Amino acid sequence: MKYKAVLFDFDGVIAGTLPYHVQAWQKAFADYKIKILPDDIYYREGQIANSIAADIAIEKGLNLDEHELDAIVKNKRQIFNNITKAQVYPGTKKIVEQLHKMSVKIGIVTGSILFNVSVITGEKFLDKFGAIVTGDSVVNNKPHPEPFLTGAKKLGVKPEECVVIENAPLGIKAAKAAGMYCVAVKTTIKDEKYLQEADLIVEDMGKIPISKIFHEE
Repeated sequence: MKYKAVLFDFDGVIAGTLPYHVQAWQKAFADYKIKILPDDIYYREGQIANSIAADIAIEKGLNLDEHELDAIVKNKRQIFNNITKAQVYPGTKKIVEQLHKMSVKIGIVTGSILFNVSVITGEKFLDKFGAIVTGDSVVNNKPHPEPFLTGAKKLGVKPEECVVIENAPLGIKAAKAAGMYCVAVKTTIKDEKYLQEADLIVEDMGKIPISKIFHEE
């Protein structure tokens, strides 16, 4: 078997969280009277929250200091936790079970914090993963390869033995920079030109040909 592990992004891959993240960012920036569109968040997915806040502020012409940005991020996280009704995608659950039966190691590599991940998935689901790499556990975040390289190291596999499942350009860049095979799912970004660095593009989690990728058929 060429591949020995699968590294999942979280937002938009394991769970349908992105619409709630968009709403939370919109509410967190509400006092500044700026318009935040879904694409403002979707194309930055993979960055840590403070980087997203800083990028949005610069793009929208806001002169905010670090204290103000920290307050926005803290507020955003509280709002997200209050409003989210996101659940794990059924297709993801099936893939996780399929990989377990195949004795393939699995991990999560996300720019989110662990609290957000565990609240949505529950500890029982998280226990299935041999490695969890969050945005606050690495020095460099996506599109840097460090998060995925860290995930591979934690699972005890080589980078070239990993399959990454991603939904965002920054994550795809990080996966390819790490030397990994990357599958892109169109859960949030539909225009394939932004996903073209991936080795394979599919419509949703249910369309990923796990058996074919792992030469089980």
